[in-house]
Amino acid sequence: MKIKLLLPLLALTTTLAQAATIIPFEREVSRIDIFAFLRGSNESSLYYRDLQVGDAEEKLFYQGFSLQNMGPNTIVTTSPDNDVYAYRNFSFVNTDKSRRDNLLWITDYNGSGSFSDLYETALVFLPRENQLHVEENGDALIVTLNTGEEVLFSKTAHMITGGVLKEKAVDFNPNQESRRFPRVTYSGKGIVIRSDARAADPRLAKTVQVLRKNKKPCIVPGSTFWTQGGFPKFKFVDDDSAMRVIEEKCGKKFLQ
Repeated sequence: MKIKLLLPLLALTTTLAQAATIIPFEREVSRIDIFAFLRGSNESSLYYRDLQVGDAEEKLFYQGFSLQNMGPNTIVTTSPDNDVYAYRNFSFVNTDKSRRDNLLWITDYNGSGSFSDLYETALVFLPRENQLHVEENGDALIVTLNTGEEVLFSKTAHMITGGVLKEKAVDFNPNQESRRFPRVTYSGKGIVIRSDARAADPRLAKTVQVLRKNKKPCIVPGSTFWTQGGFPKFKFVDDDSAMRVIEEKCGKKFLQ
């Protein structure tokens, strides 16, 4: 039985693109559980921000990097206006360079000045083979996902230009109930666990979607994958355990 459960994950792993630079994880779980603050800087590059988190003693830990599209362009269709502006922000989180603590956090904001207009999405990619990281290449930023697959961004505008992620414009519908969460989709060979929330932590959403190319979304309780405390954590350190739960909740055909 164990061999049967591992086969879908093995198939996913061996069919992923291998051209990207692979950087192994440094540990299984992060050494920091509670964050006292988040810090961003452009120490590595003018074209993306390095992220660090700190504990109560102000010790810093690696947190990843972020890209923010402020427009005006086809994705963010308004122009920045002083300190209040619309944007789409991508935070590629890989806390303490660990296997468990990584995700892509996307925020769409319409520039209203209201906290309630923050539309948040968290994406976890399986299998987790390497750290999320970014490299500059000419006019592009090449982001390598945990799956080893690549996403290309324009260097200055931070729009997706190629790879396994695609995006559509920020939704500026004035009706909050009708406005859509970040329209970012994945076409790779892996599996995505997607959580959405308005003006709240998406990891605490009541339900999440398990997504795979050409498969119907599988809806499960958010607590299936996320702890429900003040600093939510992904419950599964190893991919095999996560895949067993996906098979149980979504069925064997979902993995075939």
